[in-house]
Amino acid sequence: MGGEPGRLGPAKAAARDGRLQFVIAISPAVNWLRQGRYNLLAELDRDGASEQEKQAALRRRETVLGLLERGAAFTQYRAAIGDADGMTAARWGFITRNYRADATADLAAMRGTPLLLVLAGHDINVDVADTEAVYRRILPPTSLTVTHYPRATHSLVDHDLESSAWRLTVTAIAAPRRLYTDGFLADQARFVQRVDSSREER
Repeated sequence: MGGEPGRLGPAKAAARDGRLQFVIAISPAVNWLRQGRYNLLAELDRDGASEQEKQAALRRRETVLGLLERGAAFTQYRAAIGDADGMTAARWGFITRNYRADATADLAAMRGTPLLLVLAGHDINVDVADTEAVYRRILPPTSLTVTHYPRATHSLVDHDLESSAWRLTVTAIAAPRRLYTDGFLADQARFVQRVDSSREER
């Protein structure tokens, strides 16, 4: 399917629990299927895949989608795909239950809960342009704050840092707060403070 699904949960949690005072959504996806295709092609581009390899991967993906639509069992998946490429029966079951996941309706049900949307410039897991467009279309501008971190990966770590295993390890041990891209933690604190101030003024 092309990588792990993004987190569709923040909007669902906020839609179901009216007690939440705010939401911070970090690198969220909106739609499992759109995200899966984006992630697949982004990883292939990163790895320097040829056009023929991309087309083969997309054909394989269509085969998998067909199996999901038919409610195929894991044994049928193995028979059709051959190389499971890390797929397990448990993982296949999880995908079968969730591949239609879409956060659009949950976003619409949030009823103006203040939300900080955090997006990374080097995110190959989630199509951040698609996510931002959907969030801006559905949520009122008075409740939505969007922050961009051009140097960050999906995990909000600087791309250059994440690309160096030894630097990443040393930073994680010696200065874990510096793992995150510049401004990420401070922006969250400012957002929470602003929400608190707004509540006190009511």
